[in-house]
Amino acid sequence: MQDKDKPDSNPQAAIENALRMHPGVRDAAAVHDSRDGFAAFAVPDDPYMNEMPGRGAAEPALLGKWRKTFDLSQLTKEAATAPLGFNTIGWNSSYTRQPIPLEEIREWVETTVGDILQLAPKSVYEIGCGTGMLLMRIAPSCERYAASDFSPVVLSRLKEQLRMAPAVAECVEVMERSADNFEGLDDDSCDAVALNSVAQYFPSVAYMTKVMEGAVRIVKPGGHIFVGDNRSLPLLPAFESSVELFQAADEMSAGELRARIRRREEREQELVLSPAYFLSLRDRLPKLSRVEIRPLRGRADNEMTRYRYEAILHVGGEAETSSGDEFLDWTECKWTLNEIRSMLMRHRNERICIQRIRNARIEKDLAALAILRDANEELSAGELRRRLEATAKKGIHPQDILDLEAEGLGFSVVLSWAAGRPDGSYDASFIPAGLSQGTTSAAIRWPEPDAREFMRQANAPGQGRQRNELIAQLVAHCRQHLPPELVPREITLVETLARPGK
Repeated sequence: MQDKDKPDSNPQAAIENALRMHPGVRDAAAVHDSRDGFAAFAVPDDPYMNEMPGRGAAEPALLGKWRKTFDLSQLTKEAATAPLGFNTIGWNSSYTRQPIPLEEIREWVETTVGDILQLAPKSVYEIGCGTGMLLMRIAPSCERYAASDFSPVVLSRLKEQLRMAPAVAECVEVMERSADNFEGLDDDSCDAVALNSVAQYFPSVAYMTKVMEGAVRIVKPGGHIFVGDNRSLPLLPAFESSVELFQAADEMSAGELRARIRRREEREQELVLSPAYFLSLRDRLPKLSRVEIRPLRGRADNEMTRYRYEAILHVGGEAETSSGDEFLDWTECKWTLNEIRSMLMRHRNERICIQRIRNARIEKDLAALAILRDANEELSAGELRRRLEATAKKGIHPQDILDLEAEGLGFSVVLSWAAGRPDGSYDASFIPAGLSQGTTSAAIRWPEPDAREFMRQANAPGQGRQRNELIAQLVAHCRQHLPPELVPREITLVETLARPGK
């Protein structure tokens, strides 16, 4: 045990050793932070967490909850009369609690289908197929389409849809099973595995990894795994605060609003993933060659386009290599869309890469979060909203950048969210038509997250209170076993301490 009165020649080691003494810690690391103190990271012990009081979100219980939710959503009159291939029952806004407008869901479906069809798969396995919004649009282009879901009522609706479309049904096989069940699916047996708007309902990042391992096994070299509509962990604070601010009464104080945001974060029941999680799979699963992370396309202003992304995992082939391109930094010049357009016209034969483009989709949400963090109790939600309305937008909408491709400038446009920055900024590459043969982003070494993002790759659905309790225990434990100057200013629970190699 560390002597509290005796200075240690290696303070980081002393902090790490003290944390590892706690039964709830599997591993730990400490770093000297910028405020002349120490920050610590701890990997929680799963059995210890499972035995903590109030641990009610064990995997079977959480999966059962979602299965019941999806089953009930399809037992309504509206579900029974939904148009072919467009059953949107259950797609409700977190902001209004009302159904998301049909035209917004239609755009979301069409852009997702377009991104999958761009991969040109002929044999697809879809996990969490639901009522077939993707299946009905993609299967006609395939020779074989296998689809699975764990909800029997949802699959019953899908089979009704297929009976109305016999030409599609000819190449479709439907299976009732959990996402991690790959029984009967041979190695290298399909071109693509698709999971869209599914990962958030997985009970843990460990379960997610089990699914990814199975998906990689059954995809043949040259194929892809498409994981779409993922909630972004780096942007979770901005999303949670934006929902609470939207719903808050004008007279609500900043203190009450902050308390509501904390409660929302503690009670989060969905799995929220950092782009760093998918990037880390390159080292865990050697069959993967590279990973792309893209913000969603579209004009609709909703939680999907603002806060979600798609991950495209390339199976087999050569590993990504640096293109040698340098990224211009948008934050240094703050180019407008017109200035970027002019730049492209002046450099028609050059590949141009720009990083850290401010994201107009969410800049007001981020501004609200920044104001709220420092606001005194007198600030009301109504006043905060008025301040935001008076704030001019300075960023560029990602779809505006993508639309430059259709202007005849001679460039293909690819966006990346691989860096996973908490400010939601994105990176862009403009590739001259003569260089855009094959996959346009194959040779681009996109900016990636810093090391801390690789440590905290996901949240822990339903465990907010238990994890806060463990952190409180660890702070008390450090105060008992360390001198005051070594007690960490901050302790963060993470999934891993190893930064994956490139």
